[in-house]
Amino acid sequence: MNKIDNRILAVDPSGTGTTGIYYQNGKLAKFSQYTNKDWKEHFEFILSIVKGYEPNLLLFENSNYVSLRGKDMTYLWKLLGAIEILPTGFTDLQTMAIPVDQVKRLRSKLLKGEKIVEGISYEKGRGKGWHYHGKKISTHELDAYLVYWLWNEKEQNNKLIDKSIGEIKNKQELKQKYYE
Repeated sequence: MNKIDNRILAVDPSGTGTTGIYYQNGKLAKFSQYTNKDWKEHFEFILSIVKGYEPNLLLFENSNYVSLRGKDMTYLWKLLGAIEILPTGFTDLQTMAIPVDQVKRLRSKLLKGEKIVEGISYEKGRGKGWHYHGKKISTHELDAYLVYWLWNEKEQNNKLIDKSIGEIKNKQELKQKYYE
């Protein structure tokens, strides 16, 4: 998938709290969030963005965490299932889940200064918090961006691996053609 030619939507879903959204289309980036106690309303919000923005790829933070919190986790599971089947209604849409533990681990490393993600900063103090290229963002919007960032890092690594494999094949072909 060529990320420049495609619209990407990354979601930090919540079934009963705040859902964070990050839109990516080439160099254009935008954030939003939605707060509601009803998981169906969260789905309707995500669905309205999918209809309006028409992403080719919907990335979302997924969890296999089971909690004793009861209905909150049940609603999150319902929302995750609804997101997973969105492509059935849209011909050009793909979904991909990014594990929640990867997102939380990355956020923790950013907070501790163990990792740097270009454009992301954290300022301590009242009213400060997370920023994307100087603009304040919520933790939910940050997590949606980190979902995108983790996917993008994986894509870039896969391209390097594919390129390396291609170079190895070309070297083998040249060796066979000229030296054997």
